[in-house]
Amino acid sequence: MAEQVPVGFNRLATFLFQVYRRGSFRHESDESQPVFACVQDELDLEPARDEQPAVPVVLRMLSDRLLPGGAKSRELQVPHCLVSLEDTSAPGGADDELQPVERPEVEKLVEVLDRATAGLADNRGGGYQFPRYDLVRWLKDESFKEGRGTPRARVRRALYRRAVGGANDGDGIWGRIQGQLPGWLQVLTLWLLPAFFWLRHSGRVPVLSGQYRWLRNQAYVARGDDNLFELANRFSADQYKDQDAERYAGVLVNAFLEDLRAGFRAVEWIHKHRATHPILLVGPISRTNGGYLLVRMVAEVRNDTLRFDPLLLVTISRKVPPLADEPGKAKVDKSVADWRKRHLEESLRRLVGAWLLVFPIAGRTIPAQSRGVGRRDVPAVPQKVQEEKPQPFVRVQGPLWRRRSGGWLIIGTVLAVLAATYAGFGVLDDRRHCGGDGFRWLFFEAVDESVARVDGDCVGVTDGTNALLYPTQSFGPVGDKILEQNRQTVELSKREPERPVITLVFMTSANDRSLSAGVFTAEREQLAGLAVAQAVQLGKPAQRYEPILRVLIANAGPQFRHADRVAQQLGTLAAKDPSIVAVVGLVESRESTQAMIRKLAAVGLPTVAATLTADQMVDVSRMYVQISPQNRREAAVAAAYVQNEIKDKKDPFGRPLTRKLTVYKSDDPADTYSQNLAKDVLQEFQAAGIPGQAVSFSPQGTGMNAAQAGQDACDHRGEIVFFAGRGQVDFQAFVGGLQDRCRTRPPYLIGGDDVTKYVADRSTSGLNQSIPFQYLALSLAPDLLENATSESADFYAQLEELFQYEKSDRGRSLDGHAALSFDAAYAVVLATSFLRRDSIAVNGGTVWSALQSITDADGAKRGYQGVTGRIDFGGRVNHRVPVDKPVAIVTFQRGEPVPKATIVCGPRSESPAWCPAD
Repeated sequence: MAEQVPVGFNRLATFLFQVYRRGSFRHESDESQPVFACVQDELDLEPARDEQPAVPVVLRMLSDRLLPGGAKSRELQVPHCLVSLEDTSAPGGADDELQPVERPEVEKLVEVLDRATAGLADNRGGGYQFPRYDLVRWLKDESFKEGRGTPRARVRRALYRRAVGGANDGDGIWGRIQGQLPGWLQVLTLWLLPAFFWLRHSGRVPVLSGQYRWLRNQAYVARGDDNLFELANRFSADQYKDQDAERYAGVLVNAFLEDLRAGFRAVEWIHKHRATHPILLVGPISRTNGGYLLVRMVAEVRNDTLRFDPLLLVTISRKVPPLADEPGKAKVDKSVADWRKRHLEESLRRLVGAWLLVFPIAGRTIPAQSRGVGRRDVPAVPQKVQEEKPQPFVRVQGPLWRRRSGGWLIIGTVLAVLAATYAGFGVLDDRRHCGGDGFRWLFFEAVDESVARVDGDCVGVTDGTNALLYPTQSFGPVGDKILEQNRQTVELSKREPERPVITLVFMTSANDRSLSAGVFTAEREQLAGLAVAQAVQLGKPAQRYEPILRVLIANAGPQFRHADRVAQQLGTLAAKDPSIVAVVGLVESRESTQAMIRKLAAVGLPTVAATLTADQMVDVSRMYVQISPQNRREAAVAAAYVQNEIKDKKDPFGRPLTRKLTVYKSDDPADTYSQNLAKDVLQEFQAAGIPGQAVSFSPQGTGMNAAQAGQDACDHRGEIVFFAGRGQVDFQAFVGGLQDRCRTRPPYLIGGDDVTKYVADRSTSGLNQSIPFQYLALSLAPDLLENATSESADFYAQLEELFQYEKSDRGRSLDGHAALSFDAAYAVVLATSFLRRDSIAVNGGTVWSALQSITDADGAKRGYQGVTGRIDFGGRVNHRVPVDKPVAIVTFQRGEPVPKATIVCGPRSESPAWCPAD
């Protein structure tokens, strides 16, 4: 059953329900709310409690409706504040016009505003803050009569003490914080802190000055001399009574409304979202308790400022404020829309009544009529009541993104987006610099600028710290060892400063996109050879002529496509670090390799190649030296060997053999090795009386591919087939073509030295059980010889000690590239030793010159026995290739090499009689 309420209450609740929600976030002028002036001729008051003024029943009923969950569910309360005043309604008629404001009225107004701000500052009242009003109230109670300096200076000091939170500068919050700071920072804050608050208290700096800027710019009390401190003194306890009471009241109410306006701002990313207007219930109001003055000043401030404020003021009194008009004379608007229309008209005339929306409320009793002659007493008439029409007041939460939970969600989302963005840029930057762990802490972690990702390839230079520069699947253990020994080099150079440190750069042309780890076995073995050379030098006794070896790994991308970038980078490094004396590596003879050598020479770095064999490589640059023999020597050894074998008209596998040759080579003109070796083989075999022809296949798939070439070779049974292409991929496909077509009766097959890469990949070559062949090798592991040399035995023992995988059949490489790389590195070490013995500075230029002095010619006795054979450059400047460098002929049968069948052609005194000499 609906509750009974006084007549007029339903209209009040209905109108209030229509306006209590926030209309928009634009603060347009038509959003300003009326003053709800309830009028009840006979006030219905609750009994006074705890010496508190009696609360009007109507305001209590309205407050209860704004608390839909009841007293136990305060969190559901529509934010509002109820201020009850003493019922001091004085007798007298209505005023014809507004009367001058008296000082006692202002004091009562202050009491009302103090209670209102305290109520609205509570979370249930909206949690508003009132810095402007608090400033004016503080000044009202503060005296600046006594103290040193001028009143202006005393005001400034008092404002500073108030800001730092204590009566004395050292007692406040800032003072206590200062006490915890280092001495130098305390001295700094002694200047910075006062300067900051001086600027803030000047009222001149937007945003920073805050409420002080508002006080300086308010229009009710002139500031005089354009100075905030003088104005503040006028608001002090000493002088505020001298100010015009009405204007001072205007300052108070203006500060109150401005604080509400600031808390009701449109953009509230930090402050609370205000989904409803702040509702202030005040009553009973009268001329003497400050209530009428509050209504009057709210209206006047709104008329003066012409600015929106969110206050929704509800009052109750016996008369219509602020002139105390009789209820029957007040204009009663039928709707809020009617009031807005009237307000627009009357506010132009600056009428206070333009803001009033009057609500007559039936009183509890109407007193009996006075007795008259011949009349009986008229009994009391009961209060007029009606059935309540409940309004669904609720605490409006607003959209999710403006609630507290939504705020945390937004903050979390923003932080997540920022974190994801940061992580994304960290990953991208790590990829851009080819980081090892997939992520880099931007701004906190140093960037390895020496490595970058270019066109999908990791290129640059590293000491082993950046594992992504080289294929980790293939190079991982070797790269780790290089990094470890580089660190040992740094420590050893500190302990033995008399020993020179030289740096060799291992140049590779790798990428990590190959699906097979075996593709880079040859390059891995070369790097392993450098690691052995490095370990040997680390273990030598301290001698001023024994250098300590540091190794850098450089990658210029597949086929040295980024040669310019890396060569320039190395040139810059060498200019800063003269210990960088040479570049080793470079596994394939191609035009791109030649270009790389030229660019390295242009920046002053000599190249010591371990496995390059093309004849024209020595003509590329005078700063080029190679450890391996040239293609012409390989071809001469092959021709002499076949010439010797063909006497019996059978190949080494016992099959018939005729004097006819077919050479299979790559059709890639940039593959210098293949083109040059095929040419040399045809010439040498022709000189031996064995005519031949060249057949090209296409590694790129534009013509006959390597597999089809293998099938084509089946047509040459009983003849000599020489494969002058690349060992990995191409030779594997070539053998596959032979297996497809003539597995049981293949031709006699010989491969160039690049076939050692195929043999070195045990997981691939071990599958070939049906096609026997022979190939030329530039170096031999002990597995391929019945009697290994002492140099070879020592080297491979050291290699196995450093890398455990070398001990297994599958892990051990048979290409000899590790030994060739060791000899290349040791040639540089030996050249450095010569320079140190002769007291010559060690750098790229002097090392290049000293390399050519490695010879026994003319009694020099500087040649040395390397792992792969005697290293002697013949004493000729233009030679730069070892004389009579050994070339081996290795037999491969049933998935593995046959050591007993290995033949080595080296120096004439150590080789079969048929072996050619340089």
